[in-house]
Amino acid sequence: MTVVRAAIAVGSNLGDRAATLDGAVAALAGLPNTRVVARSRWRETEAVGGAAGAPRFLNGAVLVETGLGPRELLERLLSIEARAGRVRTPGLRDEPRTLDLDLVAHGRAIVDEPGLTLPHPRAEERLFVLEPLAEIAPDLVLQRSGRNVLEALARLRPPATQRRAIRALERPAEAGAACQALRAEGARIGFVPTMGALHEGHLELVRRAARENDAAVVSVFVNPLQFDDPTDFARYPRDFAADVRLVAGAGAALAFTGTLASFFPGELDAQGRLPAERLLDPGPRALGLEGQYRPGHFAGVATIVARLLDLVEPHVAYFGEKDFQQTLVVKDLARARGGPPIVVCPTSREPSGLARSSRNERLAAADRAEATAIHAGLCAARQAWIAGERDATRLAATLRAALASSRLALEYAAVRDPELWSAGDPDGPLERAVALVAARIGGVRLIDNLRLDGEAAEWS
Repeated sequence: MTVVRAAIAVGSNLGDRAATLDGAVAALAGLPNTRVVARSRWRETEAVGGAAGAPRFLNGAVLVETGLGPRELLERLLSIEARAGRVRTPGLRDEPRTLDLDLVAHGRAIVDEPGLTLPHPRAEERLFVLEPLAEIAPDLVLQRSGRNVLEALARLRPPATQRRAIRALERPAEAGAACQALRAEGARIGFVPTMGALHEGHLELVRRAARENDAAVVSVFVNPLQFDDPTDFARYPRDFAADVRLVAGAGAALAFTGTLASFFPGELDAQGRLPAERLLDPGPRALGLEGQYRPGHFAGVATIVARLLDLVEPHVAYFGEKDFQQTLVVKDLARARGGPPIVVCPTSREPSGLARSSRNERLAAADRAEATAIHAGLCAARQAWIAGERDATRLAATLRAALASSRLALEYAAVRDPELWSAGDPDGPLERAVALVAARIGGVRLIDNLRLDGEAAEWS
């Protein structure tokens, strides 16, 4: 059975609308071979296309994983509508309705059949479909146009009259106030948190945030909470002015920095440290690999990301896939908070295949060339997957064998199920897999990963 993700738009403008939509979600969860992954907030909108004075709609979106095919899933949606009292009148498309369930997308399917068109032919024309989808599946690609949800949404927003000149702020409280002002203007905020020492990979995130939103906001803060090695923290490059120039060129509207004390005012102890009881629990996906080799790292990540999200209150936040396990921790944090959606962007690579990292600049030329073995090893694991290998232990052995002749000092070379994270090797044949490596060379620690099943960075 092939399981895919399907996006469903839901709406109601008759009766107890919220109860009807909640009941529809419960009915979707009860479908065979189907699991509800996420649902948006319900939002009230004007009726579109109907008679003047038509009741206002409550709209939203639901993301499911399902083994049902497109036609069978559509028939199940129609059945749920009928049980909720929906009566479809031939030839009428915009009449009031107790419940409306539209199949917007079904995996990568492109379908043109009587009664079924995928992706939904009007999805990219409707703010009341795209806005809730952006909450739960911002990176969902609408296969016919090739645009993702945020790109489609950006096309419906009125064009900005002029590009915003960047503001650079050195106090987090000022940045929070500036973001509040942007939201008050109705601006959609895309947020890119960074530790500075910016490179092309960071700038790709900023450009995307600027392209898909009204204002791209960038934080630049070398967070001591996530460093387990004081020497690494001390050596990490810092040049806020240079970073501001770079993100300004990439289209950012606001960049800000701060100190630990200014991010956590009144919360540090006499030694200037954040007490351990104030650190957030990063959750189960922090276990193993990075969590094992960098104790406390993910607690520091979760704590600063939560504080940054409190300050910026973005509509969406962007992270790079290179820090794969970190993206899992951040997505769990965002879900627990009720948002924002997290967009995970593909790893940016140098022409040699080496993943871009601020630490690359500390590599001697010979070590930099040697470090390209990491990506070569990951590609060897992918070739084993393509050849049919599905055992995590054997895939990891292939990865380690490919790295054995290099001068890299391995910390780990492992394979995990990206959806069902485990601290140790997963059991049984894998349906999906990611290979992950951490290694040191020339005193520099490098990490990288590669999805073996070919899936790109996914929706949050």
